[in-house]
Parts: sequence; structure tokens; C-alpha cells
Amino acid sequence: MKGLIPEPGPLRPLALATLLSRVGNGLLMTVSVLYFNRIVGLSIAQIGLGLTIAGLFGLLAGIPLGHLADRRGPRTLFVILGASVAVLSLSYLLVETFWQFLGVAIVLTILDRGAGSVRAALIGAVTTGSGRVAARAYLRAITNIGIMAGAGVGALALHFDTALAYRVMFVLDSVLTLTSAFVILAVPRVAPQPKNEDGPVWVALRDRGYLAVAALNAGMSIHYAVLDVAIPLWVVDHTQAPRWTVALLLVVNTVVVSLFQVRSSRGIADPTSAAKATRTAGWLLLASMALFAGASGGGVVVAITLLVLGAFVQVIGELLQSSGSFLLSYDLAPNQAQGQYQGVWGTSMSISTMVAPTVLALLPLGLGVPGWIILGVWFAVIGVLFVPVVRWAATRQAQQMAAQPV
Repeated sequence: MKGLIPEPGPLRPLALATLLSRVGNGLLMTVSVLYFNRIVGLSIAQIGLGLTIAGLFGLLAGIPLGHLADRRGPRTLFVILGASVAVLSLSYLLVETFWQFLGVAIVLTILDRGAGSVRAALIGAVTTGSGRVAARAYLRAITNIGIMAGAGVGALALHFDTALAYRVMFVLDSVLTLTSAFVILAVPRVAPQPKNEDGPVWVALRDRGYLAVAALNAGMSIHYAVLDVAIPLWVVDHTQAPRWTVALLLVVNTVVVSLFQVRSSRGIADPTSAAKATRTAGWLLLASMALFAGASGGGVVVAITLLVLGAFVQVIGELLQSSGSFLLSYDLAPNQAQGQYQGVWGTSMSISTMVAPTVLALLPLGLGVPGWIILGVWFAVIGVLFVPVVRWAATRQAQQMAAQPV
């Protein structure tokens, strides 16, 4: 239990809040699409279009709400945003038309994306140095555990397949999200950062070094969608592996992340080590894409073996890349504007999430084996670029800090 529960301090309430909210996320990930399709009567195309439009609006939320966290303090703002999401999410139960669904989705996505930036700023404010990486790694492991637990509970609603069962899941998600928001009040209050009257307001958008690293990280992060988007269709349409292999690969990824995310963050203590870890991740992702591609050329045993091996190699790369990302997002940002910078980082990740399905549809699913290789080379090249670009960004940051008046 000592290894599972963090030491007394801010990380404990953050961990509990993360667990509660992610259980709720797992619930809705399992039932929401079926609810809107089978109960409300929206088509799959309408649901997809609505979520895509809402995602575009969500891109506008992270930076301004992160900046507000800098000016007002992230803890209270996060509680307000979390509670608002919890209450307003019940509006989904009143949806009867596409336009109602779209309106609710836009509002909730804006609040949720903004809350993500504020949460990252809060974590950065109550942790320091390598402790930030360890904290983010621990919370990511908790995230996976929570989503798995929520998906298990959500499966009960799928079993009963009634309107009442689905609606109970929405209510349970709201209760969990509201509770998690108030748990954050146990985190010490963070003082607002003083406003710089002389300099520009949107400093993060002027920081070319940080923007370059965030863009590279977004390009690398396309790999997160491989198991969700590309692998199911690849396994079914292009390999001899049975359909249950898709679930096996997801289990491999989830279990490994839950068990080893914290351990993988050890040794990543500065931008240089983070960049080198990301470079290694790029080569591992190239190897995993080649293994996935090779699964199309053999029988059942060969296909399963290569797919599972590919999933293991990919998740090792994922652990290294995510740990490096945690450190770079904080260490390359000035402390007085962490909220705004975390908004930029979160926005870049949201863009990556939006474009990933298209990239995967065009490359591995569109071109087959050559597409997998091209995708792997893409990851490797980005990994190699990380080292010089991070060095440049860190140098720029040091120069800017030296130029500031004492």
C-alpha cells in the first residue's frame, strides 16, 4: 500500500480527485455514443460531427483559462470549472435534437479543456523539479486505473441496454465529477501570479522555442490513437489474428502504463534527459509500427505474436515519450505563466488528437504496410529532432530569464 498511496501532501487529494473523475470518464466513454444513438436517436454521423465541432471550440479554451489561472490562482478556478462540468453534464439527459446535443457538447468541451489547463497549472504550482514528472506519471497511472474501473461499471449499462441504465451512468458520472472537484479543496491554495504591466499578455504565444517543442510533441503524440483507431481495423481486415486480439492489445497497453508509468519517469530530471528519452521513444515507435505491419504477412500465431510484441514495444515508447512530455511542458515555461503555457501545451495535444484519425486513415489504413513504415519513420524523425530543438528552446529560455530585471 505504501507504493500505491503517495506521501502526505498535495498529491494525495489530486490522486483521489483524478481517480474519481476518471472513473466517471470511463463510464461515459463506454455508454455515451450508444445512448445518443439508441436512446436519443442521433445518427453516428451526427454524433461524430457534433463532437468534432465541439472539439474545435475547445481549442479556444485552454490558453485564456490557463492565463486566468495565473492571475486568479488555479485551485479555486479548477473547482469552479469542475463543478460546472459536473452539473451541466446532466443537460445531456434533456437532449432530444442534434442542435441541443451540439450546444451542450460545445459548452462542456470548452469548460473541460479549460479545466485541463488549469489542472496542469495547479500540479505545476504544488510540485517542483523532478517531482512534477513523478506526480504527472503517478496521476497518469491513476487515470488508466480509473478509466478501466469506469468502463467495467459502464458495461453493466450495456448489459441491461435500457434508457434508465444509460441515464444512471450519466448521473453517476456527474456525482463523481462533482465530488472530485471538491476534493481539490484539500490541496493548498496557490497564490495568484503578479501581473506584468510592462510586457505582453500572451507571452506563451510569443515563445517560439516552447511552441516548437509543443508542435513536435503533438506530432509524436499521434501514436496514442494507433491502438484505438488503426489497430482494430488492421487486425480485422489485414491479419489472420482473431478479433479478440484487439482487446488483448488494449489490455497490454493499459496494464503496462498503470504499473510502470511512475518507474519510467525516473532519471528524467531536466530538458536534456527528457529530449533524449523522447528520441529513444521515437525509435521504439518505429520498431512497433514495423511489427504491426509485419502482422499482415503471417498466419494466426505469427500475427498474434507480432501484434502483442508490437504493443509491448509501443507502450515502452509511450512511457518514455509521456514522461519526457511531462517535464518539458513545465521546465520550458516560466513559473509566473505556467497556466498560460499549459494551455498552449494542452491545445497542441488537442490538435494532435483531432488530426490523428485522419493521419492513420491515410497512412496505415490507406497504404497498408508502406503506410505503417512511413508513420514509424515520422515518429523516429521527430524523436531525433527533439534533442536540438529542446536545446535551442532551453537556451532561449535561459537568455530571456537572464535579460529580466532582478
